[in-house]
Amino acid sequence: MEAQSAAPGRSRLDWRIWAVVPVLLLALAVGLVVNSGSSLADLVGTNPPPADEFDIRRVEFSPGEIRITVRNPQPDDLTIANVNVDDAIVPFTVEGPTTLGRLRSSTIVVPFDWVDGEPITVGVTSSTGIETVEEIPAAIETPQPSVEGFLGYALIGLLVGVLPVALGLLWLPALRQASPVWLSAFMAFTAGLLSFLGVEALSEAFDLQAGLPASLGGSGLVLLGVALSFLGMTALAARLTRGAAATGLTLAFLIAVGIGLHNLGEGLAIGASFAIGELQLGAFLIVGFMIHNVTEGLGIATPVAKTRVTLIVLAGLALVAGAPTILGTWIGGYTSSDVLIALFFAIAAGAAFQVVVEVGRYVARNAPGGLRSGHAIVGFIAGVATMYVTGLLIA
Repeated sequence: MEAQSAAPGRSRLDWRIWAVVPVLLLALAVGLVVNSGSSLADLVGTNPPPADEFDIRRVEFSPGEIRITVRNPQPDDLTIANVNVDDAIVPFTVEGPTTLGRLRSSTIVVPFDWVDGEPITVGVTSSTGIETVEEIPAAIETPQPSVEGFLGYALIGLLVGVLPVALGLLWLPALRQASPVWLSAFMAFTAGLLSFLGVEALSEAFDLQAGLPASLGGSGLVLLGVALSFLGMTALAARLTRGAAATGLTLAFLIAVGIGLHNLGEGLAIGASFAIGELQLGAFLIVGFMIHNVTEGLGIATPVAKTRVTLIVLAGLALVAGAPTILGTWIGGYTSSDVLIALFFAIAAGAAFQVVVEVGRYVARNAPGGLRSGHAIVGFIAGVATMYVTGLLIA
């Protein structure tokens, strides 16, 4: 009996040992490759010298001063040698190290009497003589955190996010009179607009990721954001519905969450445009997004067309879908992390795609004829087309 009980224990131990062996051998092989340096690559060719360019992350203007935030995207150390403003070498100080390791940042402070509203060019040269240039169309004083600015961004987010969604919810009384066929068409319309928002957010995420240093993970950053939100929304839906398909208020809530994450990205774009002085662009985005977002309220209202909901619940849904725009304007206006912004857009894309799955399950189960019905197909295409046409106001 003792011998038999000891044998399974040894087999389990042997299984754990064999599970670790491939990892240990891989670590050994990787260590050998790393220690070999460039000798392995030299067998098939030679690497070109690095570009030795800095990555200028942000240029800020205050009276009599320019602040330039730079990062080293190169694998080797980079040293700040000199700074140019409009092709003239200027004195500067550095807040942080002058020699930057990989992905390290410093802020260069340049005393300079810039002219408000005039174009200006700044350049940072490394010790190897390679200059990185940033052209600013119009120099204006960079907004500093303040109560007035904080409330201003909040008001913009309210107008762009919450108000249009609330106006779209006013379609609810009309939806209550619609037949089941038309309700299914409107649900397919919701799937179409969410699909458009998801593809749009994914495109933005890849565009932002392409401008990041390759050392930050490339498209893996976007995939991480999409996976986190898609699986997170799937877990949330399963918890709310106990494994069943989402309907009624639960489906409306999931749609509001997906739209809210996308509206967070819209707030980022508006806040960033104001932060870099593109005031006309920012004002244009406000108007465009307001028109663009009205149809989102229709998508949230459709699942509860045959459900009794109070005004407080509807207000909560409007806040879930629209309030993230306020958070986005704050982040975009007061930060300059392209990594964070790319991740947010990827999260928005994953959430939108997951809600499309939930809406598709609803249409397949409730629409006469399912997903193949003419109303469902036309509704989906109409949703995509509507978001495309209203999106032309923002392009």
